[in-house]
Amino acid sequence: MDDLDLIKQDMIVIYAGRTFGLRVYRQSGAWRGVIIENQTPIRGPIEPTADGATAFAAAVAFIAAHVDATAETEGSVA
Repeated sequence: MDDLDLIKQDMIVIYAGRTFGLRVYRQSGAWRGVIIENQTPIRGPIEPTADGATAFAAAVAFIAAHVDATAETEGSVA
């Protein structure tokens, strides 16, 4: 079983009218992130980081890219 440190931080992000919940947690010495929209986890290429702030920054950058790409494919701009 992995070493789960039980240290976590949560954040709400609203981007282009969409609301996302972010949770970063420390596991085996690295910070990992989970992104949730409408009770559904969004899978993304967020690599483990050395600190929580960097994990949040990576998650927010992923959200912005994901929402903007979705808006472009649907023919609108976020």
